[in-house]
Amino acid sequence: MRRFDRILGDAVLQPEALRAARALGVLKRWEEVVGPAMADRSWPDRYDHGKVFVAVTGSAWAQELRMQKETLLMRLRDMAGDNTLFIDLRFGVRPLHRHYEQVISEDVPDESLRGLSIREIAERRLKKWHDDSTDHS
Repeated sequence: MRRFDRILGDAVLQPEALRAARALGVLKRWEEVVGPAMADRSWPDRYDHGKVFVAVTGSAWAQELRMQKETLLMRLRDMAGDNTLFIDLRFGVRPLHRHYEQVISEDVPDESLRGLSIREIAERRLKKWHDDSTDHS
């Protein structure tokens, strides 16, 4: 029997990868953090070592979020139950890509994925997400 850590590979079990996965679970609830009006104008699009990079539709909205930064960080930390998971928020004007809203199907996996490695499946999904996001831009 193969060990679990060998099946998943080293990258998945790195502490920062696990932190990013936990952060993603909180960030997909962005509307609860900022409210529905601001969620229509902003979306977290990247997490890197405690920093959240948020896409915003305009500079005025980015400034509004900057003024609320400490409150938003406190909400994120409370939702995560961890004061070290979110250390900074950075806001920038760029297109919103809401990959977190995609619902993962509970159906049987696509037959075309059988026999592929986890890496191959991940590469296909990333390509699909990229293609989907460029189709909507």
